[in-house]
Amino acid sequence: MKNVLRISLVLMCLFSSNLVTTANAGQLVADLSKSNVSITSGFHGTDLLLFGAVEGHYGDDILVVVTGPPTDIAQHRKGKKAGIWMNVETNIWQQVPSLYTILATRRIENIVSPATLSRLGIGAENMRLKINARNPERGKTTPSAGDFIDALRTNMTQLGLWSRNTSKVTLTKNALFRAEVHLPANILPGNYDVRVLHLRDGIVISQDTTNLSIEKGGLSAIIYNFANDYSALYGIFAIVFAAASGWLAATAFRRG
Repeated sequence: MKNVLRISLVLMCLFSSNLVTTANAGQLVADLSKSNVSITSGFHGTDLLLFGAVEGHYGDDILVVVTGPPTDIAQHRKGKKAGIWMNVETNIWQQVPSLYTILATRRIENIVSPATLSRLGIGAENMRLKINARNPERGKTTPSAGDFIDALRTNMTQLGLWSRNTSKVTLTKNALFRAEVHLPANILPGNYDVRVLHLRDGIVISQDTTNLSIEKGGLSAIIYNFANDYSALYGIFAIVFAAASGWLAATAFRRG
């Protein structure tokens, strides 16, 4: 019922704008089927419906970029030392989107030029990420983000956190669009931005941004909040719990 009301409101906004002669061409409105998602112990990922309306023309395209809260990511490089393979260098990516999904009506290279993508900051190579080296090999210069961006993209894609699924947005009669936004089970809590762009001949006509809030819920939320708000007490509790569990296990085996 809520989804029907949301879609009705979107259509009303579009149709009412058509009655105003001063309305801007290419006006776009977008929304999600749910604006809040709770992560519980039984959370295995979910799919949300992104829908909206646009004053489009034949041949127009819709591009959607979903960005999760930033986080730091460690990337290790292995080397052979004394005949043993080990981590010889750790590179820390700073403020990396924890989720990054691109959806579009067709292949992105057929929609917009690389120069425009760079100007819009869309794509892993255009996010201007920063990387710092820890424990680098002696005499080695500081690495550049461009040298490791492919490895980062591959790792995040394998984890299901970055994807570039084109031809996933459906645009009907150049007016109504919809897309399925997948949220994997390993997403982080926080605020997510869903950026929707309306393009015509590779030029952005209009855009809209809607937000998504993801929070932990249930018992996992209580443990998570306690660990973050009272880290010292949580550490003491974890040590006591581990010691008690070991003592009970040892007692049970002795009786056996």
